[in-house]
This record gives sequence, C-alpha cells and structure tokens, in this order.
Amino acid sequence: MITPYDDNDHHHLFLATGSSLIQARQQAAHFMNTTQLVVYQSTTIKDEEIRSGSWKHFWVEIETGIAANRVFCNTLLQELQETGLTELEDLLAIQRGYPSKLLHILTHMLDGFIGTDSVFYNLVEDSHWLSEPLRTTIQQNPEGYWLVPVWHGPVTSSLLHPGK
Repeated sequence: MITPYDDNDHHHLFLATGSSLIQARQQAAHFMNTTQLVVYQSTTIKDEEIRSGSWKHFWVEIETGIAANRVFCNTLLQELQETGLTELEDLLAIQRGYPSKLLHILTHMLDGFIGTDSVFYNLVEDSHWLSEPLRTTIQQNPEGYWLVPVWHGPVTSSLLHPGK
C-alpha cells in the first residue's frame, strides 16, 4: 500500500483516467509539466506505484487523500477564525496580508487549483474532492481509473510564490 501521508511525504496522489497504466501516467505527467500553479525542481512517477480502480486499497487511498485535504482546509479555516473572521460579512473587511492569503489558499483548495499542500487531486474533475456521480462511475468501471502518486522535489515556483 502507498505510505500514509505525513509531513515527510513529498507527493501528490492523482486520480487519472485511461485504458492503461501508461495513459494514466501520461495524464499525470502532462498535468505536472503544464500547470503553472505549482512547479517543482523535479517530479517522479514510479510505474510500480500506480494502481487501478480495481486495486483492493483504491478507495482507502482516495479517502485518505481527501481526508488530508479536509484537515488542511480545516486548519486554514481555524487560522482565519483566529484572525477575527467569524461571519460571512467579515469577508468584505478582511485584513490584507496574512488573513487574505489564508482565504486565498482556502478558496484554491475548494475550487480545485492544485498547490503545494494538495494531497489528493482529481484530474478527472479538476478538484481536490470526488463527486458522487464520478464515484458511481468508477465503481461501475474501475479498470478505467487509476491512482498515480507523483513524487516531487522542492518548489521552484507557485501561483502564490512566483519565482521562489
């Protein structure tokens, strides 16, 4: 099984489609090579770690990745609340700087922009989550879906930190 997520892990887990492992790898590699949202010094995909939708731990891995994304979102929300943001109306008066950056990162997690803190990323729906219709589709056709771990080196640049 893929190792549990923790601070020492340096990878994203992608949900990809394809009739083969090769197509799934190519989809994840293409995404990483073309996204401007986050750029790493290096990325590695190990074919022996790619798993099809029929793998017995497929759903556990997805749920583990989504749970990690949710924990990160909850941490951001808690930090936002600690800055004084407690009501929706407070958004209009949010302090520029750290509080607004927290909100910015949270909205990226919610709307599907990959970032350095993304654990699970759904390439099919361009999302950190998994919709019920897609879950049903995968259950009906598991051989067309793949989990692709993408290991990465240090961040070269990201949307929030260009040219880092």
